[in-house]
Amino acid sequence: MLDHEGGAPTSAPAPDATGAVARDPASAPVRDAPDAAAAGAATIVLDCRWLGIGGAGRVTELLLAGLRAAPPAGTWLLWGDPDRLRAHFVPGATVIPWRGSPTRLLGQADLFRVPRGDVVVYLHQVRPLRPGRSVTVIHDTIPLRFGANRPVRWLKRLYLRLSARLSDRVVTDSPAARDAIARDLRVPAVRVTVTSLGVDPSRVARIRALRARGVREDVAVFVGRYAAHKNLHRLCRAFTTTAFRATGGRLVLVGGAPDEAARLAAWVDAEHLHGIDVRGACPEDELDRLLATCRTLVQPSLEEGYGLPAVEAAAVGVQVVASRTGAAVTIPDDRVTFIDPLDEVSIADAIDAAVSRPEPATEWLPRATVAEDVVAAVRAALDGGAHDSTPSDPDSGRARA
Repeated sequence: MLDHEGGAPTSAPAPDATGAVARDPASAPVRDAPDAAAAGAATIVLDCRWLGIGGAGRVTELLLAGLRAAPPAGTWLLWGDPDRLRAHFVPGATVIPWRGSPTRLLGQADLFRVPRGDVVVYLHQVRPLRPGRSVTVIHDTIPLRFGANRPVRWLKRLYLRLSARLSDRVVTDSPAARDAIARDLRVPAVRVTVTSLGVDPSRVARIRALRARGVREDVAVFVGRYAAHKNLHRLCRAFTTTAFRATGGRLVLVGGAPDEAARLAAWVDAEHLHGIDVRGACPEDELDRLLATCRTLVQPSLEEGYGLPAVEAAAVGVQVVASRTGAAVTIPDDRVTFIDPLDEVSIADAIDAAVSRPEPATEWLPRATVAEDVVAAVRAALDGGAHDSTPSDPDSGRARA
């Protein structure tokens, strides 16, 4: 069995804590014939190193849950930390032990440790830049436009283009992200699959139960990082001009890191903006309470990959104010008011409209399709013919691959 540093295998493999046998990745067969692999004889390596880390970790959880519910054909190797995989193990799969940081050396520390297989599924664009059939999840290209300086953004663009070029198929979170990938990374849109991350049904049920108690507070909520593309300065200025604020409503912002929260709070004070509470990160039970009692959730982003807070809020019955980006465009009309994120009047008017709208009469629960979409992308990669280097026209090929 391999140790976590990728050393030589022992002569007697033994089950790990999950009950699976971890075997030498070098012993996994490499299939050169796509038709044989597509027939179910393929070995698929699933990069689980991001499990427990941010959005990529959440996507990994959704993928593993889907594979557990409907095991696909082929041999699946789960490459990741055995301790983290224990709660998400897929019956019949094999764990390839790994420990470390997937971002070390910009993802290249594991360049020669990737297990062998017919196709590798990378759950984040920061991946070992090595050739071979692969499917890569690229959540968005937002870092190419926001944050850092121009040289750093140029280097990020170069890195992401290489990551995409090495991929037979790309999977992303929303139609907006697909179009940005086609435009920014020069990936033909037909090679990009749009998946749905859905929401956590148990969490939605828990918050719906709290909301059913009928307790409401005159609060508008923002949930997420306090990054530049979240458009929070415009949101804060717009909020102070709303009729909702004039009658005592408050804007509560949660989710930012401590340094982000300190900077935003200082800016709010310097601008003399009132009725705004910058809290930063908060425990999950406090976030549940906010979603259960608020009047509206506001997501005024200039750009989103998925935008889980808006989708989750809509699923629990909260009226949402959002820009037309990310998965917000999938929210039913009876629970979303769209804005022009560059227009503070549009933001203010939408907040006043949302807090006056009735709560949705029906339930809406978007389903995660990560597993089926990734499996379909793997099959497409195994079918071959995907390395088309011709730049795509971002105004064409918008249909889901």
